[in-house]
Amino acid sequence: MAMVLFGAACTGGGAEEVAGPDATAGGTPTSTPTDDHDIPLNEGTPVFPEGAVVLRVAIPEPATLDPMRVGDPGSVLIVRQLFQGLTRWDPSTQEVVPAAAESWSEENDGRRWVFTLRRGMTFHDGKAVTANDFKFAFDRIALRRNASDIAYTLERVKGFLDVNQLGDVKQLKGVKVIDDYTLQIDLDEPFYDLPAVMTHPGLVPVPKKAVENIDRFLAFPVGNGPFQMATPWASGTEVDLEPFDGALETPAIDGLRFIPFSDASESWLLFRDDAIDISEVPIGQFEAAAEEFGDEGYQPFLAGYYYGFNLDAASLRNKRLRKAVNLAIDRDRIAEEIYGGSMAPPRGIVPEGMPGFEDDICTELCNFDPDEAERLVRKLSKKERSITLDFTRGEPHGEVAAEIKSDLEEVGFEVKAKGYRFEPYLKRLRNGDHRFFRFGWIAEFPVPDVFLSSLFEGQSPDNQTAFQNQKIDALLRRAHAEKSPEKRLELYLKAERRILAEVPVVPIGSFVIHWVAQPEVDGLEFDVMGGFDAVGITLTE
Repeated sequence: MAMVLFGAACTGGGAEEVAGPDATAGGTPTSTPTDDHDIPLNEGTPVFPEGAVVLRVAIPEPATLDPMRVGDPGSVLIVRQLFQGLTRWDPSTQEVVPAAAESWSEENDGRRWVFTLRRGMTFHDGKAVTANDFKFAFDRIALRRNASDIAYTLERVKGFLDVNQLGDVKQLKGVKVIDDYTLQIDLDEPFYDLPAVMTHPGLVPVPKKAVENIDRFLAFPVGNGPFQMATPWASGTEVDLEPFDGALETPAIDGLRFIPFSDASESWLLFRDDAIDISEVPIGQFEAAAEEFGDEGYQPFLAGYYYGFNLDAASLRNKRLRKAVNLAIDRDRIAEEIYGGSMAPPRGIVPEGMPGFEDDICTELCNFDPDEAERLVRKLSKKERSITLDFTRGEPHGEVAAEIKSDLEEVGFEVKAKGYRFEPYLKRLRNGDHRFFRFGWIAEFPVPDVFLSSLFEGQSPDNQTAFQNQKIDALLRRAHAEKSPEKRLELYLKAERRILAEVPVVPIGSFVIHWVAQPEVDGLEFDVMGGFDAVGITLTE
């Protein structure tokens, strides 16, 4: 997962339009395309017939409907309904289950994966879904010039560097079409979590013909999911979906309407007026909403909030200093007073909600103990007591930075806080100019390695702390190569504990989502990625 800063949206920019895997999203459509196409635009007619059963869902404004660009919550939720990848995550069993692939197998100790596709699947335009469509989509994501926001999901595939970094070739060597219904994926190293990675909402088949008209595709994406576009989409407008008769599962509702809002307080008012069926709950309304509508939609969200130490800076290499910083921070106050219940204190590096990561292993390091912190600070040199705190401007990040600054000064640190706009902040991170710095991390599939290898493996491009530990790197490689899920989980937990023991980071908290639904909504089940699949939802009188 790419570095996220919670509040600043990163979406791909424009690129020239070309055919083949080079075909790329140009951004967000601001007007409806008017060119001829096989799919009707339904312009000038009611979207849904009178009496239709339509589920109305409030969402943040989506940035895109192009699968290779999805990252923001609104886009992800819509794309999940329009497309279906090889596998999906079942929130009931907390397991990876078949989706477009009816089965899969591994060979060569987890280096080769063979997915067998279901027969009879079609895209919304009637074209059969084959292994070639998955290969086209994966090549498109990996291609350097496309600058896909989710290219990192394929970084273990053979030939990824040639396509994504060097740009020498346009197709992934490790993605092979054996026949129309068999897709083979070869990896550089063993990785038994690949089926879970394939649950990512952007790793879906894309029809080449539809993408060749990229402007059209942005407004009217053609997928293989249980819902299809009812009308073209433009930024700032509602997104209307209708059931797709050729889907593997038939939706029980007649339509799905996503309504964008700038914040949850706006959608909450309409929800209370029964004009919306599903909405987020604004801060300050969590308890009241739970009492009236239930708390089934109150779920841990696999997103972590952190401050990190740039260990390339000599002034931050003293572990005693880093431990003192951790003990000085009142995380409960940040979670309760600044985030108002939408954040929970950390259980460790991996957020609460990750399957198998229920135990709190950060008690010793994350415990608020200003007396011990002050004792440790007294043992530091005068130079070591001076800390530069880097953060992004805007709320609530400014409030969090101010709270941390105050806590650190209370125990004897001298803190210089520097706030930056988003782009200059990213530039500082890229250039290695950061010191004690804020960052966030979101998992778009339920694999703990997203938080461990991505952030702390020595060669990871996302390792902004410059943490280096060959023994921990070896432990993570053992986890990747472990076939047994139970033993693999034990190795990930061991790696997390060892990383925390070296104190390269300050876990601040993990997030909680708060959704509510009208009593008439049945079959709604949220997952720890912050979303849901609408295909099984019904609306009763």
